[in-house]
Amino acid sequence: MRNIFYICCFSFVLFSACSSDKNPFPQADVHLEKIDEVEVHRYGKALFQIDTLNMQEGLKSIQDEFRVFLDADLDDTLNINQLYDYVTDSQLISIYHKVMEVYDDLGDFELQLSDAFARHQHFYPEETATEFYSYISDLYFESPVIKRESVVVIAIDVYLGAGYSLYLHLGLPLYKIRCMAPENMIVDVMKAVYFEDVIADNKSKTLLDRMIEGGKLLAYLDAVLPEVDDSLKICYSGNKLKWAEANERNVWAFLVEKELLFTTDYQIQTKMIQDGPFTTGFSNNSPSRLGVYIGWQIVRAYLKNNPDIALQELLSETDSQKILNGARYRP
Repeated sequence: MRNIFYICCFSFVLFSACSSDKNPFPQADVHLEKIDEVEVHRYGKALFQIDTLNMQEGLKSIQDEFRVFLDADLDDTLNINQLYDYVTDSQLISIYHKVMEVYDDLGDFELQLSDAFARHQHFYPEETATEFYSYISDLYFESPVIKRESVVVIAIDVYLGAGYSLYLHLGLPLYKIRCMAPENMIVDVMKAVYFEDVIADNKSKTLLDRMIEGGKLLAYLDAVLPEVDDSLKICYSGNKLKWAEANERNVWAFLVEKELLFTTDYQIQTKMIQDGPFTTGFSNNSPSRLGVYIGWQIVRAYLKNNPDIALQELLSETDSQKILNGARYRP
């Protein structure tokens, strides 16, 4: 596995079922201003289509469009050789062909991005325009989407579908691989936007704090991706989501009876928050991150019971107890 410097070569390292009825901010649909259709600049496609017999000339021809990756001296033989080694690597060539099989065209994804960013800018009109790039990352699953300032870079080869054979060779668990599918890409892009541009660096102390923080992220996704299924937002299988919905009351009763909401014990918190095949202490049929799921439902209840609360106001609220009290949560 290559490191991110070698993947991106040059300047990029400096950056180093829900439907619309669950949209907590339906008024956004009325006032939504369409933005110019988003274009994803496909660096990986452009790079691998270069004639390797004329590597330098080909790189210079795409440098202006992809300067976020190619802001380097292309008269330097060392830089040319690095990129030549990259595009002639047999595994990367195989990955590139799979990417082109799955993503011959990004039109549908670009429409999703256009809608999501129109909604984002409705809530955050001061945000500047964003540029989008995709690249072949050699399966850089640790950070598949990176946003820095006005640039979003997507490792498109991390979204080839759960059946892609090379994912198994990474040694990743199946619950992780299941979320490496085309339909998860838009969710991960908007999560990256949330963590880079929206949320303050809150210092969570209690389990309730962490539950509400997770719930606020998912409420943001409700607002900007109202047509995306709940299972994709939280990355549950359909059966896992059904389990969470059916057992919501029992999970909440457990947290209350065991007096866990205000625990500062990090190990206890982690069991309820961390990713995995299931939540420790519950059935193996349960999904992971049940604390986040319950936090999501608390935040949804808070918004339902306080319809005048703006999204920005919700996300900037650091008092978890205030949100819980205002939610009047009774699953």
